[in-house]
Amino acid sequence: MAFLCGINGSAPVLLNYTGESCGISTMNGTDLNMPSITISKLNQSRKVQRRLTNIAGNEAYIVSWSAPNGVSVKVTPKRFFVAGGKQQVLNVFFNATMNSTTPSFGRIGLIGNQGHVVNIPLSVIVKISYHSTNS
Repeated sequence: MAFLCGINGSAPVLLNYTGESCGISTMNGTDLNMPSITISKLNQSRKVQRRLTNIAGNEAYIVSWSAPNGVSVKVTPKRFFVAGGKQQVLNVFFNATMNSTTPSFGRIGLIGNQGHVVNIPLSVIVKISYHSTNS
């Protein structure tokens, strides 16, 4: 509901169909805990979180990534252990390194010591980078 309420102009429609008032919502589609991350407009930088749930047994993971073109990416933590049934939050930091309106793609890879591999696709469409120069 928080996401649907955050869509500009959706409050009357949601009230009509659900009977619930929206109030004020600032949830963005990028903040939905989906198995991918899409940023339609990266204005300099952005932090995105993903909450992973381990549905198997205990496992330790190593995190790697390949950044979309024109974007630098950093993921923390780079290594983690998550017990079966428990959760781990990944912080993903995006920084535009060049201006572009061309979509670009990357991925985050999680490699577990029990053989599990998880891929989180990344896509960034518009990148806005501000470069300052020293005179």
